[in-house]
Amino acid sequence: MRTVSILTHSYVDGYNRKFNRLFGGGLERYIRELCSVIRAAGWKPVVHQLSYFESFRTEYEGTEVIGYTYELGQTASAFEAMAEQAEGLLVYASCLWHPIRYRPGSIGICHGINWDHGSIASGTKDGVAAAFRNALRSLDRVVSVDSHFQTYARSVCEFDDADRIVLIPNSVDTKHFTPLTPDSGGSLVRPARRRGLRVLIPRRLSYERGVITMMLAADELLAEHGGLVVEFAGELVEGTSIADAFRLWHDCHPDRNRIEQRAYAMDEVQQAYARADIAVIPTVFSEGTSLACLEAMSSGLPVVATNVGGLNDLVIDRLNGLLVPPNSAAIAGAIRELILDKPLRRKLGKLGRETALSFDISRWRARWTAVLEAQLGVR
Repeated sequence: MRTVSILTHSYVDGYNRKFNRLFGGGLERYIRELCSVIRAAGWKPVVHQLSYFESFRTEYEGTEVIGYTYELGQTASAFEAMAEQAEGLLVYASCLWHPIRYRPGSIGICHGINWDHGSIASGTKDGVAAAFRNALRSLDRVVSVDSHFQTYARSVCEFDDADRIVLIPNSVDTKHFTPLTPDSGGSLVRPARRRGLRVLIPRRLSYERGVITMMLAADELLAEHGGLVVEFAGELVEGTSIADAFRLWHDCHPDRNRIEQRAYAMDEVQQAYARADIAVIPTVFSEGTSLACLEAMSSGLPVVATNVGGLNDLVIDRLNGLLVPPNSAAIAGAIRELILDKPLRRKLGKLGRETALSFDISRWRARWTAVLEAQLGVR
């Protein structure tokens, strides 16, 4: 049986030392689906990842997962150490912006540009460009999840093969994430609840994903709308400054009884979309074709998204969602408009669902299978 080894900085929860569960981010969900593609093709997936504590070896859903300890600031050498132990075809699933020495004949994945913030020093950005020039020279293929990295690479890297970068946008299971269906009376069948409209932020609670920006927007909206509920549906890394700030904000908030935070298991997150009326993707920087955005659109929810990274590939402003700059005033304004305009919510939800159908996971699986088959044939 052929082996496909996936190298990544995160899969099972190495942040909180819970090696028997998946960390609930988009990268981890992506790798989970990629492992299922590999198994369906008759090959063996093995995940090699970094561990923020001790090294470990475990199994998750039939896939062997091997964790490696590493020193902070030594990501490139950590990936090289994983590559020395890995067998078969190597897929570098993260950290391509580091100066890694890649094994020849391998594939890389760029999940979106994560250096697109004005506060990042130009010297750092120059280093990123150099790292990607190295990646495009060293890897046989780089899979990009959005057109923005593809354009970036074409502008800063030299490569003769136009197919060196393969664009495979992220996907959604449109049969699993579905809109609520009309009942016999023509109204939406929604889980029972006691309160008014619910705004959902289905994101990992981190700075780049916009948690601080959304907290500021929520301050305005909760004060204005007494029946509004705001749910942060995503993972917190305990002990970080962001987690401490969020806990303090929530515990001291005058409307804390209308602020909810929960980390859903991957197979349960559909429940969050079913209870919501509006979904918000408030990313500040570092975004590909967001899985959460696609899930919300597929579920028929009107989406407010920031004009960051691959979100621009998914949302056309005022056609299938609202696209705004990444600041709290713009986000609060867009949510406010949707709260007050029910017909607009319905229109954006309907066209968002139609958009999501173009990103169905069946297409993603077929395209990834073709990439792996071609690469294994070369090997």
